[in-house]
Amino acid sequence: MKKTFFTLSYLFFCLLLSACQTLSFEKKDSRDIYSAFAFPMATAVQVSYQDEVTLLRINQLLTEKKTFSNAKRAVLFYERGLLYDKMGLSAHSRYDFTQAINSDPTFAPAYNSLGLYLLLAQSYDEAFEAFDSALELSNQTLSYSYLHRAIALYEVHRYHLASQDIETFYKLDKTDPYRILWRYIINSALDKEKALQALKSASLEHSDDRYIWNILDVIAQRKTEEELLVNVFQGVKSNNELAERLCEIYFYLAHWYKSNAQIDKAIYYFKLSTATNIHEFIEYKYALIELSAIQTQVKILRQQK
Repeated sequence: MKKTFFTLSYLFFCLLLSACQTLSFEKKDSRDIYSAFAFPMATAVQVSYQDEVTLLRINQLLTEKKTFSNAKRAVLFYERGLLYDKMGLSAHSRYDFTQAINSDPTFAPAYNSLGLYLLLAQSYDEAFEAFDSALELSNQTLSYSYLHRAIALYEVHRYHLASQDIETFYKLDKTDPYRILWRYIINSALDKEKALQALKSASLEHSDDRYIWNILDVIAQRKTEEELLVNVFQGVKSNNELAERLCEIYFYLAHWYKSNAQIDKAIYYFKLSTATNIHEFIEYKYALIELSAIQTQVKILRQQK
């Protein structure tokens, strides 16, 4: 799911892996696919030559074209910020989104992208301001700001407000499987059973043949998790395409397990999602947030001992 966009250190993951043993985990069933299944993996995606060429071209334009209007410079900063984000260069990316806003304070997409980075940094008040600005400046048309604001509200446990935003986001395109999934994730915090029934109803008829619909079928118990993963290569034509699919599939599986209090499996899938290196996908970014939240939970449990 590409619509926006940092990297945790290797040490963090080592600490997380050992710390997670302090949490109470559900005993695995003998039929668990973990015991006899090789999980699909893609080679971690690297920076493409074409992206490097585009980056060099934007750098050249920003250096040489001093006569560009502020609006044009804002667009170039924004486009370079997206490229840096795709490369996993979060500090560069955040700087360019800020530069885009400084060049043109009315450029709504830059507020949305900067807001996501503020959310990732847990600067919630500033993130809310950025998403509010994006919606106001776009006359409520920048729909993904509703999603990111909903997630920010979800992270600070303001679930009723989060539900309002996610319902607005969902109603803008009820046929979008990603909107159905996020609606399920956020509303599960209020009423898990009701959220599940809503997902089942909304996903009865697939509007297209995107593979992501299969994860909805797993959550709705129309397919098994093993069926989902065994067939994950279906229609894939490149390693990048496979990595993108796995980034999404593993992220939503992780949330499904998290909602069922199976934290060990949730951690495993969140880590598999980030292993794809699809930095620009929001699933990659929010997997990092979830892992950080689990680390915080581990610290609290340790302090209580």
